[in-house]
Amino acid sequence: MARRMLRHRVVVSDKPAVVKMAGDPVHVAAGRIGVGENAARVVDFWAEGAGWDDPDTRVPRTFQVFGTGHPLPEGARWWGTTPRCPDGLVWHLYELPGGPS
Repeated sequence: MARRMLRHRVVVSDKPAVVKMAGDPVHVAAGRIGVGENAARVVDFWAEGAGWDDPDTRVPRTFQVFGTGHPLPEGARWWGTTPRCPDGLVWHLYELPGGPS
């Protein structure tokens, strides 16, 4: 099966998100879902994978987004930092140890 570059998304919140994926993140970017000041903030990230049509290659992994200066959980692994958003914020994507809860 051909490998593809796939986009994944984690909402910026105080809760972790489980993402089923096959490869490691290679790039991160900040975004919004919707428009206006109340639109949800997200971190999109890209990773290689076989595709959505081959779910057997994807495993659940737990990610969370942290703002600069926020405390990080013990054992969290950094995967990338977004460029500064138009409103001046920077987000950091971490994978949490222990897998999905």
